[in-house]
Amino acid sequence: MKASIPSGSFPAIVSCGLLTVVLSLFTSNRLGAAEIELTLQTRDAATGRIVLNQEKVDPKRVGVIAVDVWNFHWCKTATMRVDAIVPRMNKALDAARELGMTVMLCPSDVVDNYVGYPQREMIFALPKVVVPTVMNVTCPPVPDAGGCACGRERCAVNYGWDGMHPALRIADADLMPDTQAEVYSICKMYGLTHLIYVGFHTQVCLLGKPMGLKAMKSAGLNCVLARDMTDAHPGYDPSRNFTPDLNTEQVVEHFEKHLAPTISFQDELTKQGKWDRNWVVDPVRITPWGTPMRPHLFEQPITVTLTTPLQPGAEIRYTLDGTQPTASSMLYTKPFIIAETTHLRAAAFRDGRSVCLESEGSFARMGPMPPSPDVFIGNLKPIRNVGFGHTYGGQVRYSGNTRPPQKDKSNLGQELKINRQVYQHGMGVHAPCALMYEIKPEYKRFVALVGADENLVSISNGSNLAKHPSVVFKVFIDGKEAAASPVMRVLSPAWRFDVEIPPDARTISLAAMGAGDGSREDFADWANAGFITKR
Repeated sequence: MKASIPSGSFPAIVSCGLLTVVLSLFTSNRLGAAEIELTLQTRDAATGRIVLNQEKVDPKRVGVIAVDVWNFHWCKTATMRVDAIVPRMNKALDAARELGMTVMLCPSDVVDNYVGYPQREMIFALPKVVVPTVMNVTCPPVPDAGGCACGRERCAVNYGWDGMHPALRIADADLMPDTQAEVYSICKMYGLTHLIYVGFHTQVCLLGKPMGLKAMKSAGLNCVLARDMTDAHPGYDPSRNFTPDLNTEQVVEHFEKHLAPTISFQDELTKQGKWDRNWVVDPVRITPWGTPMRPHLFEQPITVTLTTPLQPGAEIRYTLDGTQPTASSMLYTKPFIIAETTHLRAAAFRDGRSVCLESEGSFARMGPMPPSPDVFIGNLKPIRNVGFGHTYGGQVRYSGNTRPPQKDKSNLGQELKINRQVYQHGMGVHAPCALMYEIKPEYKRFVALVGADENLVSISNGSNLAKHPSVVFKVFIDGKEAAASPVMRVLSPAWRFDVEIPPDARTISLAAMGAGDGSREDFADWANAGFITKR
């Protein structure tokens, strides 16, 4: 973990001297390795029968390509499934480096966020070579389940990722190519004949990207898929027992039939003494997988599935009250229903010993849709109005690119928009922000629909930005919290407030707060917000 370079901390300058040092490190790591023997698994295209073959290869002639190990995905479950494999991937890439293999990290469409990294800059010093077409690689259509593993309450597409997973270790001698020509140039310069692919999402990115398996196989490289370090573009339908794990199995089998052999990277490294089977690196996988920072919001009861695909036979134990699971907690035997707001925690054991990292899932059930208010807050004058900026003597100096709360518009003057729906009435703010109003005797209830404003998605599908907004909305009556939302994210369903106002209450404060991860892009909307005057 200490060797990782967090997303967002990109250095500005790379010297020629540093490039030379890195190339020297890269070359020295490639000397003196013995041959290894890979167990390659394919399948008969007609029957699906597994066929095993052995192939010896000098690890100095092997490249490992990690594709799209992103820090975010528009599907919250897909995001967490990447998170689940990164600890395992780190172990494998460290071992590959020790064996003298070349590690290439390829985040495709966000690769240029790594300008200034020597691992990226050295690519442009490589000699240019012509990429041959050695074979025409074709195959039947690959199973694609749609990309969202959250079931009935599907996530909406946006391009919020802005880098690789922050826990993914980046070594000095790693390389960051992006195109077929760049990868081929690396292969020619360092004599690589075999490429092992790890990463996401198998049937889309590992297959179709310019540095992907199909492109490099067509150029004559021996391409192999690590079946234990990949995850498909997922889907989930518990009514027919279709899970993201099953989806990945089907895609891997398709590769084995029509595209390339696979290996268990763990097994191969175990044979080389580079993998300890007692390592605990795999979390219990949850579907759908909401987290406290990106909860799964639902209206109707949902079916939750727990799995440990890389720890067969493990006992999954879980709790539904937020307490730590132990070897004596509830035993998972089949998918179960969650009907109310729940904090799930799960772990896995074998003979009483922990074999999986603990996982947590956050699920928040939304209340009934509130009626439209009789009095909109936009038509009232707040008695307190503070927002994102600096306050001096009661006067707010708003931060750049933010404004005071805006009536019937987003904070930047656009439509009020939450989860693809436009609202005519409300207030657009930037968190942190508080609006306080005097409560009149006729006000019986406060109602509102709230969420992260999603206008940023209208530009390039929110590229690099949609991951950032995270807002918590709270309602205080006479200084006491009366209601609160979970963390709201871009394109989450609008959270519903319907708060009864006690007799003789004097003030109501509407707070939009950051969720604890910074305030970048925390534009927030109080839509259809106001008061009901009749009980």
